Amino acid sequence: MSASCPITKICPIVRAEILFVIGISLLAMLLRCWDLSAIAVEHFDEGVYASNLWFTADEGYRYPDRHLYAPPLLPTLIEWSLLIFGQASWVPALPSLVAGICTIPLIWWMGRKLGGPLCGLSAAILLATNDVHILYSRTALTEAVLCFFMLLSVSLAHCTCLEQNAEARFSKRSIMLALLSGLMAGLAWLTKYNGWLSLAVIISGSTGWALFSRLPLRQWKWLILHWLLIVGVAFFLWLPYMISLDEFGGYSAVAANHRQYFGGLGEWLPALQWQIFNQYELSSWTSIAGLLCVGFLTWNRSALVRIIPAINTKMISPSGCWLLASWCIGLSVAIPLYHAYPRLVVPWWIGICLLGGLMAAKLPVVQASSLSNLQTEKQTGWKPVLPYFGFIILSLLTLSGPIMQAPAWENRTELKSIAEKDVQRAGVIAQLAGFRENEVIFYVYGEPAIFYHISAQNRLVGPIGHLDFALPAARNTKVPTFLITGPHAEESSLFHEQWEKLGNEFELIKTEQAPSSRFVQLNNEKVIQQSEPDSYRLYQLKSL
Repeated sequence: MSASCPITKICPIVRAEILFVIGISLLAMLLRCWDLSAIAVEHFDEGVYASNLWFTADEGYRYPDRHLYAPPLLPTLIEWSLLIFGQASWVPALPSLVAGICTIPLIWWMGRKLGGPLCGLSAAILLATNDVHILYSRTALTEAVLCFFMLLSVSLAHCTCLEQNAEARFSKRSIMLALLSGLMAGLAWLTKYNGWLSLAVIISGSTGWALFSRLPLRQWKWLILHWLLIVGVAFFLWLPYMISLDEFGGYSAVAANHRQYFGGLGEWLPALQWQIFNQYELSSWTSIAGLLCVGFLTWNRSALVRIIPAINTKMISPSGCWLLASWCIGLSVAIPLYHAYPRLVVPWWIGICLLGGLMAAKLPVVQASSLSNLQTEKQTGWKPVLPYFGFIILSLLTLSGPIMQAPAWENRTELKSIAEKDVQRAGVIAQLAGFRENEVIFYVYGEPAIFYHISAQNRLVGPIGHLDFALPAARNTKVPTFLITGPHAEESSLFHEQWEKLGNEFELIKTEQAPSSRFVQLNNEKVIQQSEPDSYRLYQLKSL
């Protein structure tokens, strides 16, 4: 093995460990792909990200003002998913599902290089069963993809630090690792505007390691040159998109939009309290069962040694610990500076799972029988298999969350159902007026998720933030025209101002109420328990 990977050299990967990783990854897949029919676009941002497909070149092939919500990578991935796999309700979540599942073996890999096999396996179990990571892996939001690219970037940067431990010299391997780390950081940046945090973790963490390790000047030069490679590649990947923002007011317009969510130090403690409440609300017995699985493995470490001899390694990576400290401490301080959106905490859980894995690996063996006794113990009867049987039982306990429909597995198809009913009702009205059922026009006010579901039914629909289309001078068709409003219209002062002037131009066709899922509710700090469901109204524009 390469001298640049000391932990791998001392702790060779054996078949049993690979089988454990495969088993954990399959459990993660089961938890994330449970009842795919319950997944549908619901969150405001999901509708924005998933709607590329229904815009023309004149409209930039994207939802209006999409640049204010996210860079283009995830919307592009969703667009291609819809083109390749069709328009089943769960397809927009496909990039997140794939990224969420792939993050499990990735965190094992990072954890193993950080603190050995038990660290990697424990971190993988904790993340595989983490309710919050499961939830956002089942959405069309940016978090699961962001976490995958961030973790991969930091993991590759960690490998460059391990390379320096062997010998501080440039090599094809060290250069390739730095270039790949920069590439992954750039992809994280193109997934979400805070994707640059992977660069911050890499530079701050490796700086702390270099300072406290008292690296000589020669090694500092080596480290700085690799930083330049990582940052340079990431920025080179980001630069074309940043230039493309000029037509929309530049990045300053994006930053101005983000500032409205910044609470600062004055709101830090309340935001922290809300985030703790959010994480509690989104968690279930699945996360607890994962924690019990790690505890059970740690308690029965001596039995685990039989199949993975290197499980008792005490070697840790100092550079990896500094990178982990930078990840956990930095996000712990930064997250409460912003409005307490639950999704902000998803990357933090990656660091916490790695930290939990490291703690599990470094806990002393507390089992009474020593390794030597276990090695000479008679291998008959049930006793040798009891630890594995117990682990299987605990693994099955992780299914309690999906079985009980905890928030991560909540049915989120209410808006899809409303959109289908609206299309059906509008089709009947069109036929009664002498038109074909698909000869209708929809306008959706401030509800991108509804817009997505109407579009997915091949109806002509426009997303709007005003009612100007109802002005007599703006009407140029006799085709039945409909307006759909929801809670975002109710919260808009502009909508109410325009409704005072133009409300008489519309006839209410139907009102339907639908409760939003818990993860959508928790985006609003004022909502602890939603007492009333949201109202969605279908109006028809009256004829002149």
